[in-house]
Amino acid sequence: MKKIIKSIFAITVTAFLLTSCEDEQDLRFVTPDGQSFSIITPVAGESIVLNENTPTNPGISLTWSPVDFSTPTQINYSIELAPNGSDFSDAQVLATTSNEFVTIQSAQLNFAALVAGATPFVQSPVDIRIKASVGTSDPVYSNTITYLVTPYGCLGQFAVGAGIPSAGWNWDSPLSLICDDNVLTATATLANDTFRFFTTEGDWGSGRNYPYYINDGYKVSSVLENANDGDSNFRFTGNPGVHRIKIDENQKFITVAQGNNDANSFWLVGAATPGGWSWAGNNETEFPLVKTGVYETILRLNSGETFRVWEENNGGDSWGETNRNYPYYVSQGYTISPELINGLDGDSNFRYVGATGVRRLTIDTVAKTITLN
Repeated sequence: MKKIIKSIFAITVTAFLLTSCEDEQDLRFVTPDGQSFSIITPVAGESIVLNENTPTNPGISLTWSPVDFSTPTQINYSIELAPNGSDFSDAQVLATTSNEFVTIQSAQLNFAALVAGATPFVQSPVDIRIKASVGTSDPVYSNTITYLVTPYGCLGQFAVGAGIPSAGWNWDSPLSLICDDNVLTATATLANDTFRFFTTEGDWGSGRNYPYYINDGYKVSSVLENANDGDSNFRFTGNPGVHRIKIDENQKFITVAQGNNDANSFWLVGAATPGGWSWAGNNETEFPLVKTGVYETILRLNSGETFRVWEENNGGDSWGETNRNYPYYVSQGYTISPELINGLDGDSNFRYVGATGVRRLTIDTVAKTITLN
């Protein structure tokens, strides 16, 4: 009888050991109750203003309650940031750690916030959560908090297309537009063909065509038009050659200037213009040549105020350089927009009488017209 009992015991132990080995190979931890896993600090709605002069300063410091996976083990935490109100399907991972705290530097948070759609120099909400995982168990997520970030700078963009011969319709050598305070600029040789802007290099889905900007309220240079080519790309219609491209995402306009510098430009100065009656810094407004005999710029004009056109800029106070007032153009036979009148201010400057707003001003020295659109 004792031998039988011993045999049964041995078989039971062996079966237990074999079962234990199998369980270790396919070990799955019990998924905990996610309600106890939450971000402690910061609380939702806290904010920070980021500064490009302090890139290594803390941008956000997070702490959270631990997750209990029922079995003692190391837990991996990932800090995720996503656009406000999104489902985190395109979340960025800011850091991974086995601790229950982490600090993200300002420069990293700034870049992530911009990628998530934050507006430079404007307080913008982004969503943050923590993902906990261990082994092959399904991940567990903390609560989501909305953090208010005021970022600086902006993200560069790209352009490709046959209208930019150096780029063509591929990603081998796209044109890069450098961003500074939400103003994108680039210099490129343009051909009378089509192209498109993109927010992400190599991503065709990030394209922004002509209607995208028009529907968003942008004013666009007259030498750029809707190609109506099925994709509604931009088509360049000016003189082929080197041009400077500017996308101002603050004032919402796209301009093109002929040449790789301002040697062929006129200049606007006056209270009707953004820089007022001043040549200090970059207060004067460049009024560049966009094609043969045509000068054009897009700017915010102030209603009821005056300005004058200068044909030269010596790099300093250029009051004495060649300049033109309203009577000069009348005497030359120009047809002038009714929104521009003689200022009768002693110098007979132009006076803008339209509504304050972003306008496209064009002086065509061939057709002898001055128009506002």
